[in-house]
Amino acid sequence: MYRLIITGLKEIVQITDRSDVGFLNGADMSRMKVLSDSENQLAVLVAKDGTIAAVGKIEEVLKVQKGQPVENSLNTCGGILLPGFVDGHSHPVFAGDRVHEFAMKLAGATYMEVQAAGGGIHFTTEKTREANEGSLTNDFKEIAHVMLRNGTTTLEAKSGYGLNTESELKMLRVLDRVNDETPLEISATFCGGHAAPKGSTEESHVKLICDEMLPAIETAKNEGGLKNLENIDVFCEKNVIEVANTQKILEAGKKLGLAANFHAEELSHIGGAEMGAEFGARAMSHLEEISDDGIQAMARSGTVAVVLPSTAFILRLTPPPVRKMIENGSMISYLPLK
Repeated sequence: MYRLIITGLKEIVQITDRSDVGFLNGADMSRMKVLSDSENQLAVLVAKDGTIAAVGKIEEVLKVQKGQPVENSLNTCGGILLPGFVDGHSHPVFAGDRVHEFAMKLAGATYMEVQAAGGGIHFTTEKTREANEGSLTNDFKEIAHVMLRNGTTTLEAKSGYGLNTESELKMLRVLDRVNDETPLEISATFCGGHAAPKGSTEESHVKLICDEMLPAIETAKNEGGLKNLENIDVFCEKNVIEVANTQKILEAGKKLGLAANFHAEELSHIGGAEMGAEFGARAMSHLEEISDDGIQAMARSGTVAVVLPSTAFILRLTPPPVRKMIENGSMISYLPLK
């Protein structure tokens, strides 16, 4: 028994046809494997467990099927099949909006100036703390279904608008629940180090994360919750959370099995990329101000560079040096609308 057969395809974007290759990086990014057939005779067979059983000409796929029943079939009549989009670096659990901040940004206000005026992370944190778990879940479900309709099948999603133990756990539970209740596959990231909340300091917030938030997360996981929590994030930035404290948080998260996946070198170069590469980070985001040494270190460590060009454009930041990253062999995760 097979789950699905898709026929009538004129093109299949495979990325690679090698089972030992998990991703393309460097110059190989321009050498994707694409099958084409002007007569629309390509097909894909999906096994019961969701894995791809066969790809290619319809006659080759039918040989694999061997007449066994298929639960569903789809004739695309000349369609193009490509993998689902994998979106990294998202903050989909929140309340309120920041539409009012766009005028400030368009007038030239910097990220830190918006935050100092009570906007940015602090504004969303206030609204998210006030929201109940049910409303946050329903709002995220709507977002999830829009993403699915537009081709996203896997999402790395962060907390980070709670900044206290109760609200961060609330956000992580929402991420876990939406992962269970929608087809969207979510890799959750604890981002309690998004900023020090109003009335706190960097040092006291780092202590809260390490001494209270992470132990509470460990308890929740031991009780069977937060099943999709895989990563830990910190906004590693001057006057936010500096490199040494970022590493302290990442090390505390590593003890719980959380992979480092954090903001680095967005507004200034402070050595976050070099530290993250040495630490063995899974990924780092933004990287507008990354140094040549940081680029080379990330390429050597296999750390994914998550680039967010819309953020750089809106905030009038230096665009991240993506071409240089590619030339050095880095793996790039491209999020054009973030």
